[in-house]
Amino acid sequence: MRAVVLASILLLGAASPALAQAQTPSDATAQYRDVKARAEAGDAEAQWNLGMMLLNGEGTTRNEREAWRWVRASGDAGYENGMISTAVMLALGQGTTKDEAQARDWYRRAAETHDSAHALRGYAGMLLTGQGGPQEVERGLAYLELAGEGGDENALRILEAIAPQVAGRVDRARLDAFKAEWVAAHGRPD
Repeated sequence: MRAVVLASILLLGAASPALAQAQTPSDATAQYRDVKARAEAGDAEAQWNLGMMLLNGEGTTRNEREAWRWVRASGDAGYENGMISTAVMLALGQGTTKDEAQARDWYRRAAETHDSAHALRGYAGMLLTGQGGPQEVERGLAYLELAGEGGDENALRILEAIAPQVAGRVDRARLDAFKAEWVAAHGRPD
């Protein structure tokens, strides 16, 4: 089950903007320069966009280490996409040393701070698989359900994919209690 869930989460969890759709190389380069100037001025959204451009080689040479630096700055500033991408890059060891425990913590903080269904899906996946800490299948399933209820289509796809593996093996009352606990503490994700 761990392999199926982990693969689903990582394939569906990586967020990257389509900043350079149908652009000429000079347009993409100009956009990169503009985003970089805003990022250097401290704009957290621009920092994340710059990180994604560097990660994908949009308007510049692909550079994972530099991408990590900008994504992490955005995450440190509390920007939701920056926090989630920091988690993804840590989980994969992309541009930085792989650290699943920190990745799990970044997902949790993003979910708590932003009521983010996307971040809650990532956190749930790490709980389900035991990645970055103890495996907590029922709590992970509960949070994955909350993410799906909050509109995260990928959470619903993962639940559908793993349903046969968990059917009859979980305590519905415990799942509902974990969901109620999260909602009471953090609200419903969206």
